[in-house]
Amino acid sequence: MNESQIPTTLVNTLRSHTAPVNAITFSSLGGTYILTGSSDRQVHLSRVEPVNPDKPSVPIQKYAAHGYAVLDISVAQDNQTFASVGGDRSVFFWDVQNATGTLRRFGSNTSEGHTSRITCVTFAGDSDSVLASGSDDRSVRLWDLKSRDVKPLMVLEEAKDGVSALAVPGNGYEIVAGSVDGRVRSYDVRMGRVTVDVMPGPVTSLDITRDAKAVLVGCLDEKLRVMDRTDGTCLRTFPAEGDVAGYKNESLRLKSCFARNEGLVLSGSELDGKVRGWDVITGKSVGGMVVSESGKVISVVKWREGSKVYGTQGLWAAGGAEGVVKIYGGS
Repeated sequence: MNESQIPTTLVNTLRSHTAPVNAITFSSLGGTYILTGSSDRQVHLSRVEPVNPDKPSVPIQKYAAHGYAVLDISVAQDNQTFASVGGDRSVFFWDVQNATGTLRRFGSNTSEGHTSRITCVTFAGDSDSVLASGSDDRSVRLWDLKSRDVKPLMVLEEAKDGVSALAVPGNGYEIVAGSVDGRVRSYDVRMGRVTVDVMPGPVTSLDITRDAKAVLVGCLDEKLRVMDRTDGTCLRTFPAEGDVAGYKNESLRLKSCFARNEGLVLSGSELDGKVRGWDVITGKSVGGMVVSESGKVISVVKWREGSKVYGTQGLWAAGGAEGVVKIYGGS
């Protein structure tokens, strides 16, 4: 397969959720499993590849402690634990093996927790020892997984509007936060320093390259941008000027991502149920793929590099308003 193409072989279809899917993440090792979070207030753990291709895929586990919509999920590098957040204003910390209850809930038993819905969560720190959560209350809060202290380790309150996206570079001591105020803030927690990049619209998603030198930023001005994290310059914009690919993002939080060894960018659209791709080097469209036959919004796209299922080809998963997650691989 051409390296600039979007993988198009349907690997699996997950239909276990009963409401829109807002969050998707692959397991950290090998990408064998996938976690999905939904407005039905549940997180489901499923196999990427169906056990029996002739039968509908059934989740291995269902985690049902949330009282409100699940908006984001992050899995630890050792695959033993994961975190989920949403309208509950608490960070739910889970043991993957135990679906009956959370290990801990951060923010629910302290006056210093989030005061509005939590939109994003990610592991950070040395050996995933910290959880970072971002909220509509305009703050990022850091929670110490090794301590029994119920209070946040740190509260970052520079944002002037809701925090919509979080990303952590591989070094673990930086936190990158995107906000509805049109800013991308990079916090160096060790140095106590924050760097601010101004974007042309509210930020909806972030994805950082493995070398941490660039970040993909999705905004509500209907553009995706690859930004140089060293000097804040824009390296590439998608869609490019004159590209009539039909991409639309004016009002919803669409989560886009790098794909194919960071050679592609993938994103859903508010327009037509398609996932579109662009070549990072040339900036040109590589086409689109209909994921929702009914044209429902595809709000989250996630890539998994080097899957066991398709060798080094990788996989991608997409879901949204229809409540269905589809997983695709190389041919």
